[in-house]
Amino acid sequence: MRPKKLTFAIALLCVSVCLLALAQAALARTILKGTDDQALLTLPATERAAKTHFLAVKLHTQVLRYNISWKTIEPKRGVYNQAYLDRLALTVHDAASQGIKVIITQYGPTPPWASDSSLWKYVPTGFKPGVVHFFYPPALSRLPDFQAFATKLASTLGSDAFGYECWNEPNLWENIYPQRIPSNTEFAVDRYAHMLVAFSKGIRAGNPDALVIAGSTAPVGRNNDLSTSPQRFATELKSKVDLSVFDAYSHHPYTTGGTRDTRPEAAPSYPDITVSLGNISTLLRIFPSKPFYITEYGYYTTYRMAFGTYVSQVTQAQYLPRAYRFAARYPQIKALVWFPYKDCGPLNPPADNGGCYSGLVQTNGVFKLSWYVFSGGNTLTLKATPLSGGSVRLAGKLSSAAMGGLHGKTIVLYRHTAGHPWTVLKRLTTGSGGVYHMTLKLSRTTYFKAAWVGVTHSGTIAAR
Repeated sequence: MRPKKLTFAIALLCVSVCLLALAQAALARTILKGTDDQALLTLPATERAAKTHFLAVKLHTQVLRYNISWKTIEPKRGVYNQAYLDRLALTVHDAASQGIKVIITQYGPTPPWASDSSLWKYVPTGFKPGVVHFFYPPALSRLPDFQAFATKLASTLGSDAFGYECWNEPNLWENIYPQRIPSNTEFAVDRYAHMLVAFSKGIRAGNPDALVIAGSTAPVGRNNDLSTSPQRFATELKSKVDLSVFDAYSHHPYTTGGTRDTRPEAAPSYPDITVSLGNISTLLRIFPSKPFYITEYGYYTTYRMAFGTYVSQVTQAQYLPRAYRFAARYPQIKALVWFPYKDCGPLNPPADNGGCYSGLVQTNGVFKLSWYVFSGGNTLTLKATPLSGGSVRLAGKLSSAAMGGLHGKTIVLYRHTAGHPWTVLKRLTTGSGGVYHMTLKLSRTTYFKAAWVGVTHSGTIAAR
């Protein structure tokens, strides 16, 4: 008979091994990587197919998000822009044929013919009352039309589309205004709930296999006429629609202006009205049975007054993998879409410029450091070759799995000797094929390492 203490010890060991296996599995978990490239819709067929192949094979994009407009597709009631729909269908098919999952977001605005005229008396400061504006939601009487539009969209794209988001950032005034009215402090959520039901019926009629994704909420809201916090929006929505109406939920957990700690995993400065990536669990707990898709995320690398927060290209590149690793902690989160693929706006804009600068590529087409991090497969070598007269030649190569040897990149060489800290030895620019080198004299054993700061680094070597 086995001693009780031994049996207990074996049981503990088994539990420990199981827990370790679970922890390792959690650490190894990855989520789908995505981006948003609206430019694909405007490219000629051959260029579009080549660009989509590039995004799939070189960037390793697994999800593409496209924003579409009801107003553009159905400018007049019952009259569809078939040329636009055909181009969209071909664009989505190109992506699907490369194994990319496509998420379509109904971005707005409401077509003027469907706008709720009873709301036209409500306007934000600076807008004229009594006329149609882009931010009004559809009238309740036009929701059958919204449902028919969704059916048309889903049946046109067929099995090539993976999922559909109902509206974009409906907790902000730019997309549904007003957020509340004197007789109803939950007006925006109420109207969105009706829209979601109609949208869901339409999408499922056109393609019952596609995901219906609710939410698509912005990261912050002040719970006034202009915005609703994402956690309040989600909580109120849960009380207004049956959970069977939608298959998944989405959110845009940007680090917002005024946040003191900009790291992806850091909690926001105002967690009562903000859901950034650091406190994404706030939303996950509201819909514990639903998969989540982060359909917009990123860090601006150019200051924009309206956005408030920006970082250097080096920091953006460092934050990107941290964001994916942090999001992957949560089994509910299935994908994170970096928004957008390419910046829009001038390279050196004024602070009040309306461009978007969180992309992986600058507006002039130059890849940011974050592009290479997203793509992966970057290597930096370093070796030391002794020369006559006490000199040593340091040389190496910078390469990317996607692009091969990388020319014109800045490599920082570091050194240290016993009893001294690491210091910068020199900054070098890679030449043809990504090669770099320098020669120096040594009087004692010295340690060296190299880095393409923000992206990759070499191992440490010793020379004397």
